[in-house]
Amino acid sequence: MSFAAESFAAHLARAVDLFRDPEKKEDQKRVFRALVAMLQGQSVTVRVVGGRISVNGAPIDGPQLGPLLQRLELHGVGEMTIPQDAPVSQVFALLRALADQPAWSEDIDARLRASGASHVSVSMARLTDPPSPPPSREELPPAAAPGLDVIASPAAPVAGIADFHHISPTPEMVAPTRSKDALEVLAILESQPHGAGVGDTLAALVRQAEEADKAGKIDHVLRIICGIVRIEQTSLEGGARRTYGIALKRMFTKSTLEALAQLTASPSYQADAIVALKRAGADGAEVLLDRLVAASSAEERRHLFSALTQIKQGAGQLAHLLGHNQWFVVRNIAELAGELAAEDAVPALAQQLEHEDERVRKAVALALAKIGSRNTAEPLRRALRDRSPEVRLQVALGVGGRRASPLAMLLTGALEEEKEAEVVRELLLALGRIGSPEAVQALIKFVQPSGKLFGRRPTSLRLAAVDALRMAGSPAAVGTLQGLAGDGDREVRAAAQAALADLKKKA
Repeated sequence: MSFAAESFAAHLARAVDLFRDPEKKEDQKRVFRALVAMLQGQSVTVRVVGGRISVNGAPIDGPQLGPLLQRLELHGVGEMTIPQDAPVSQVFALLRALADQPAWSEDIDARLRASGASHVSVSMARLTDPPSPPPSREELPPAAAPGLDVIASPAAPVAGIADFHHISPTPEMVAPTRSKDALEVLAILESQPHGAGVGDTLAALVRQAEEADKAGKIDHVLRIICGIVRIEQTSLEGGARRTYGIALKRMFTKSTLEALAQLTASPSYQADAIVALKRAGADGAEVLLDRLVAASSAEERRHLFSALTQIKQGAGQLAHLLGHNQWFVVRNIAELAGELAAEDAVPALAQQLEHEDERVRKAVALALAKIGSRNTAEPLRRALRDRSPEVRLQVALGVGGRRASPLAMLLTGALEEEKEAEVVRELLLALGRIGSPEAVQALIKFVQPSGKLFGRRPTSLRLAAVDALRMAGSPAAVGTLQGLAGDGDREVRAAAQAALADLKKKA
């Protein structure tokens, strides 16, 4: 198998995945450019055979291809060919079509033809092995009680962002006539999102969602919700959005949200469940938080954590959970607060710096550093004096970027007091990431061959300071590096010269 085929498949999967999220424009552009660059060298044929993807005849495996395989199967694509140097607009149209939910009036090939994409070819195939239907509500694991007293045993810290997947319309799950009705109504709504009868159309969908919810057919409810959300986000503004919002609010009952929260653990339904819960806002976040607290396995916690990192409305609900009596619950919530940069959680996080469990204090210190606002300065000062070097290290690892400029003086003070070499090294790199004038001055003072108070610095730490100056890249930092290019220490001299060459290359 050639690396090029594997690399192309990975880029294609990532591109289709990103095109499903309208908020990730910059990431879309970056991956799209890389994909187009690959197509300048050769044409590519992607096939789906027996539930596997091949690129130019080479079978490609890997979990990163799961979302792409599911999108191809969802659209019924058996093969697609992109010729060398295909028009960029047509490659873009293909990615957009794969990322969208299937149109009910035409398949993906017809859609591309209608848009004038004549160079890209797509062959449709009937699926002989459709995905298994989702479990009925009766088969799903029982929802966790909303109280905080149902706590499972601790597990490893949760982290990461979940892969994006799709909703597979599986006829066995819903009676054909009812499924057809829902798809037809959504098709009408998509073609006429501002039509005079939009209120009646939405009301019909609300009734269908209510009936499906009562029947335990959560896949049907989810398909309707995602269809409406897609139309709302791509076609509407102003008053029309409010009309759609009212219909969605009627669908977001507590029982529906709880069932959707359970689907975040289903690979085939995860991404769309997150879309629905994200649209539900604070109500969706509340249900996910309840389940996170009571989750019985590390895997379930990872799925829930991933979903919550994408729902900003959940940030305001974290503070009260930081007072929980189980250490691993506090740790998980602290990690989530850091990922969400939850400013409102800073006071509650600060209280947990006194927690007896070092694992909690490490998570809290890292969360405060990631938030990095002025309000975190005092709690971080305390964290930098923690008895555990691991806790102090988390502060240095988490701080960075121009937004953390108010913390430069705090880190400078800690630099003078810190005795652990590893922590000192990370504090230096944190100052480099901040790159403010105060941060650079602290680095310049540290990197000098001798100091008035402490004498000569260890070479390993001076090398870290050189790297930090390279990261800062300001005129003062460059001037210092130029001086260090003639330093008496051979390693420092070589590092400074390499740093200057790197900065010149980037200029």
